[in-house]
Amino acid sequence: MKEYYYTIGEVAKLSNLSVQTLRYYDQIDLFKPAYTDASSNYRYYKDNQIFYLDLIKSLKYIGTSLEDIKKALMLTPEELLVFLEQKELRLEEKISRLNEVKYTLLKTKKQMQEQIDIPVFGEVYTRLEEEMAILQVTTNELTPTSSTNSYYGTLTKIIENEGSVLNSRYGCIYPLAQYTEVNDIIYDAIFTPLLTERTFSKLSTDVKQTIVPAGMYVCIAFIYHPETYFSFYEKLKNYVDSQKNAFDSIVYELYMPATLIAEQEKKFIVELKIRQNSSD
Repeated sequence: MKEYYYTIGEVAKLSNLSVQTLRYYDQIDLFKPAYTDASSNYRYYKDNQIFYLDLIKSLKYIGTSLEDIKKALMLTPEELLVFLEQKELRLEEKISRLNEVKYTLLKTKKQMQEQIDIPVFGEVYTRLEEEMAILQVTTNELTPTSSTNSYYGTLTKIIENEGSVLNSRYGCIYPLAQYTEVNDIIYDAIFTPLLTERTFSKLSTDVKQTIVPAGMYVCIAFIYHPETYFSFYEKLKNYVDSQKNAFDSIVYELYMPATLIAEQEKKFIVELKIRQNSSD
């Protein structure tokens, strides 16, 4: 039976590849014609070569580099199976990473929307909130007028060393109590909301991964200033005291940048919130 040869144009139509692509594959020794006419320089391909083009296209589709495809075409079926299993594992890792990026994006958008939706500054309002995962570090000497940079730096290192991304927000936790002035407020912990669902391992005794529980919160938001902070805390505390409902004895304080423009003076929005007791 006479063997049939295809021209490069015919192979291009059969494989849905361009003539230029087939010429390039020849140049890099990825897919060479069965023979090339010396006088005309025309390329000719055998019928059984078309299979390899299908394999090349499949490997390229799943993100395999041309250099790795060249190596894959030299493998036995058993070796190719191992190669594909390894490729599958890397793709699963990439998919997991992309899903984490998507989750981070959605969480960041949600946080920005919550900031935009603050109904009024300087007045008490209520908001139903979802559970919020946080990473927190214990502290017992800081007040709302102290610098928290060293503790925030600790959280930054832990999150970034795990290959995750840091939130632009941070917060503090302290007891709901009757204070006489701002420096009577002593933080129990400093935290940052987590943008991923990762579980952090090998944390030191003063660092833990936990949650701010879901529920109905009474809140007050204002632009941070050490001289006015306490008046807003008192306003929220007086509101809580005037209510018949019971509240948790914890204040969650959340700092968020008021502007993202680098040239402008940095201002932070502070939101204080206290959760209505779930037993009511």
